[in-house]
Amino acid sequence: MVRLFYIQIYTEKYILNAFNTSIKQEIIIPERGSIFDRNENLLVFNKSIYELIVIPILIDEHFNIMEFCNLVGIDKNTFFKNLEKAKIYSKYLPSVFLPFISKEKFATIQEKLYKYKGFDWTKRSLRDYQVESSSNVLGYIGEVTQKDIRKESNYYQIGDFIGWTGVEKSYEKVLRGKKGVKYWLRNRKGCIIESYNNSKNNVKAVSGNDISLTIDLNLQNYAEKLMYQKKGGIVAINPKNGEILSLVSSPINNPNLFVGVNRSKEFQKLIKNKIDNPLFDRTTQARYPPASSFKLLTELAGLQMGVVDSNTTFICYKGFKYGKKKIHCHSGFHGFPIGLETAVAVSCNNYFAQVYKRVIEKYPKNLTKGVNEWSDIIKSFGFGDYLYNDLATGEKGVIPSGDYYNKKYGTTKWNAITIISNSIGQGEINVTPIQLANMTCAIANRGFFYTPHIVKRINHRPVYNPNYTIPKHTKVKSKYFDLIINGMEKVFVIGTGKSFKSSDIRMAGKTGTSQNFIKVNHKIVSLPDHSIFILFAPVKNPEIAISVIIENGGFGSHWAGPIASLLAEKYIKNNVNRKNLEKRIMTSGLQKVYSSIAKMKKFNNFYTKNSIDKKK
Repeated sequence: MVRLFYIQIYTEKYILNAFNTSIKQEIIIPERGSIFDRNENLLVFNKSIYELIVIPILIDEHFNIMEFCNLVGIDKNTFFKNLEKAKIYSKYLPSVFLPFISKEKFATIQEKLYKYKGFDWTKRSLRDYQVESSSNVLGYIGEVTQKDIRKESNYYQIGDFIGWTGVEKSYEKVLRGKKGVKYWLRNRKGCIIESYNNSKNNVKAVSGNDISLTIDLNLQNYAEKLMYQKKGGIVAINPKNGEILSLVSSPINNPNLFVGVNRSKEFQKLIKNKIDNPLFDRTTQARYPPASSFKLLTELAGLQMGVVDSNTTFICYKGFKYGKKKIHCHSGFHGFPIGLETAVAVSCNNYFAQVYKRVIEKYPKNLTKGVNEWSDIIKSFGFGDYLYNDLATGEKGVIPSGDYYNKKYGTTKWNAITIISNSIGQGEINVTPIQLANMTCAIANRGFFYTPHIVKRINHRPVYNPNYTIPKHTKVKSKYFDLIINGMEKVFVIGTGKSFKSSDIRMAGKTGTSQNFIKVNHKIVSLPDHSIFILFAPVKNPEIAISVIIENGGFGSHWAGPIASLLAEKYIKNNVNRKNLEKRIMTSGLQKVYSSIAKMKKFNNFYTKNSIDKKK
């Protein structure tokens, strides 16, 4: 009696054995939602594949392993490896044994599969990308981990796929749909003869929702062409609503590499490429000193804190001198008073260093208070924190506070000169390209911005999310922005952007040349600067705000500025008249620069490794 109780009630093997002999439970994986751009151009949809599934406990001692391996086209090692993986998940539940089986191969396997007890098949859809780029935006899907299964055990099981990056990850629950179940009656040989119980127990699968991105595919493709042989990021946003129009991270990956049987091999190749780091999203994760583009906020903070006004001028003696050191200025406007608009246009280092010094010394006996007030104003533009958008990745960046410097130097051991590099966007400050683009939106809107977001419609219906539709206001009064914007417009008239000025569109911009260093043989070595430019256009009724960062591209006016201006012209006019400039950008890059930097990094790694070996 005890033995009968054990067999019938306690042991699941015989229950499962009987059930699976007569009834086939087929899990229906729903069609994943398609992805479109803002103009309903199809970017991602699905294609069908087949998978073998296994219930390990149903495999008995008479199972012919070699015959099965020959049928499905694997070796014995792969058989035992996949079976062990399935056992770790569950001995009693079905899990994927062999994925990515083509329709032709499956036809051969299906005829003889009834002979191999414990094995069955299922059909699922695989992502089919209609573009060969934009993987940082679209993302890709991969097999669930144990962590994913533990988190949602009521939905995921081993062998299922889940969004790993991009919108595939951030909108996983919208795209995935709901699983269904079909029950089939089988004969003693395991062959399906009819639907079980007239399909009354079946649960219909519900397809995932389609989503339409805010991305403009034509603009995205154009931006990618401008990034030929360059590393860096481009972010373009509509300042009127926060919709991301373009998001390009270079080097650019083809999302189709992450689909099919070779996905693991291709993925490992990209992971091992430590020099280019192609899986790193430079638009949302990379942090750079914003350099001279940050001078706009230095001035806005000064105006808001009341330490300067529209009439404030400083005489520039080829830079800002402090002690035996000097921040050199290359503006060319030396020896006479320089005001706000001219300082922005020609990027005068001395002017903004003087403004920042006044900001920090607003409270002479409490420098910490001055830095904190400055820091709060800067952070109101979206810096120093996540933007809380619908993108899968992001970085806070760094905007230091007075408390930060008290901890670093000691309460009474620092002053405005100690941290003067902040005035020109160097020092401890670092930001992401998307934060810079968001700042540009705030300036274009004269003091407010909408949280940048990537999805415009779900199932072709507009998304109304308060986080994206309610404006966020900065701590700078709107009346101060016109002064800054006038200076940004003069960048293209008398300043650093006049060489790539558009004759058709009034643009407002600002160059940045970000210093860049690396440690080689325990010494700090200067590398080519990063080229930075921010822009919005048209000036009177802004339609687009752009930030461009080209790694090791030198002056902001050489690469980043022309790219931003071409992109704005392409979006507003749907055409580019400056063909010579366009050709230069699209046909030349920085491969020689990157090759020399790569050799330096490799040498440094080699040197360090051998030094450690010698010590051992």
